[in-house]
Amino acid sequence: MLHGTDAQVGFLVGLCALLEIPVMLAFVVVRRLPATERLVKYALALFVLHFALLYLAAGMPLLTLTQGVRAVVIAVMAGLGMAYFQELMPGRLAAATTLFANTTNLGAMLAGIVSGACAQLFGYRAVFLLCGLLTLGAWLAMAVVTRRPANRTKEAARRA
Repeated sequence: MLHGTDAQVGFLVGLCALLEIPVMLAFVVVRRLPATERLVKYALALFVLHFALLYLAAGMPLLTLTQGVRAVVIAVMAGLGMAYFQELMPGRLAAATTLFANTTNLGAMLAGIVSGACAQLFGYRAVFLLCGLLTLGAWLAMAVVTRRPANRTKEAARRA
């Protein structure tokens, strides 16, 4: 497709892995971070950007940029994805952790099947478009089904 070399592919995969760790460490060092839910929403929005850039990429410069964006997304989701589910299910940490782990495994299995079928039917570039659209759908679902801040929930309970 882009007729890249094995060395270029290795560079791109290695670059993402190299950048993930400093980004994760930066999240530990930075004292004032937005709420977990907001960070996960930002990460989903960045992932949509990542897939759009992959879809549009015609060479190494843009592909290199996508790996930086991907590293930030992975750093957020790997570090905070499970924590987000645990916040959604207070007092049920084991259930939240199991739910997160199982859906991650199921999602990985389905992703392989669906992306392979998509690539077979429409070509590899279409896979990036599909991934971007699915991620956008996840972001929209999260934007619609946003939890109320604790203060508003308590005020609403008092009024009732």
